[in-house]
Amino acid sequence: MVALLLTGVLAPGAAARAERRPQSPPADAPITVTPVQFTVVNPADGRSYHLAATRYDPICVASTVVLLLHGLSYTKEVWDVPGYSVAQPFAHAGYSVVILDRLGYGASPLSDGRQVSALAYADMTGQVVDQLHKDKGGFMNVVLGGHGTGAEAAELEAGLTGGVAAVMALGYTHSPSRELLTDLASGDVPRSTAADYEYFLGTPGHRSDMFYSGDADPAVVAADAAAAVKSPSGEIQSVGAQPSGKVAGRITVPVYLQLGHDDRLFPPEFLPAEVAAFRSSPHVVTDVVPAAGHTFMLHPIGNESTFHLVSWVRNLPLTPPCS
Repeated sequence: MVALLLTGVLAPGAAARAERRPQSPPADAPITVTPVQFTVVNPADGRSYHLAATRYDPICVASTVVLLLHGLSYTKEVWDVPGYSVAQPFAHAGYSVVILDRLGYGASPLSDGRQVSALAYADMTGQVVDQLHKDKGGFMNVVLGGHGTGAEAAELEAGLTGGVAAVMALGYTHSPSRELLTDLASGDVPRSTAADYEYFLGTPGHRSDMFYSGDADPAVVAADAAAAVKSPSGEIQSVGAQPSGKVAGRITVPVYLQLGHDDRLFPPEFLPAEVAAFRSSPHVVTDVVPAAGHTFMLHPIGNESTFHLVSWVRNLPLTPPCS
């Protein structure tokens, strides 16, 4: 079982709330998958852009939407890999879900990858959250989740702008490993100064070694490497400062921190200090996924880690599923 550490809210109370929840749609109930688009202004260059996204809706009318942000070298497709989907279990549980290509990734093109930053991504995320509350669904609540630098954007948005009911930070802390810091200083940052896009971690082989443990299916690892995309240099150059660390103490909603036990980028031994950083959150949950690396969602235990996320959101007072 995945190890859980809870602070602020005790597990028995969460279980009691779960019993009072309305029934979600059946796990095999159909869901609707629709391409959608968000128009945002990039504060780094002042221009408007279209962000490509996919929306998943249950058969009932959801009042809560889960917005998921990918990290470096990924696109929105990482959230819906066949057999390892994160998006679909949330939809089956009674939530709408939006996965999007952040600016400069996938189908959300940015001609000059230098014209973006960690702060700009947080600002654009806030614009998407605002649209989800208004004309893009009229949702009462938005649960904001991200993996890697997607978690950086999520935390920074929640600390600066808010408007979310909960934050899920996956594969991310403010204590990166020395190995990652060395890679950034000696490889990624220098490459990002020479071009507007760069391949995170240098080569497909090294990226796979850093992202996956020995438990991962080699076919999944190979497919993930083949799908990797270059990352905007503006993000590479700005994210190392981890500006969300300066505002984590201002986040006043529940926070879920999930890390792979064998994550070589963000080792879980620093989780106690990470929990302390969210001093204004009513409760922080830490979840260490055994035998999994950085991209734990695509490990054999990935479905169980997603089940933990869905269960946590279902047990939050403000985010009941539809029925």
